[in-house]
Amino acid sequence: MTAQIAQDVLASATLHLDVLEEFIAVVRRRLASTTDTFARDSLTDLLLNLTEQRDGYQAFLPLATAEPV
Repeated sequence: MTAQIAQDVLASATLHLDVLEEFIAVVRRRLASTTDTFARDSLTDLLLNLTEQRDGYQAFLPLATAEPV
């Protein structure tokens, strides 16, 4: 049971990481294409938040490749 829960958590973290990577790419493209100062500041803040979230999910990756106990 615990092993299944751990697998579910890792699968979910991997999915979230993939979604965050896609969203980060979208934000970067939009940031590069706008000259509006307010929009750039807002997108920069969003990008910072998203990259922090991504870093948190990336912490799970070593667990996904570790040998089961």
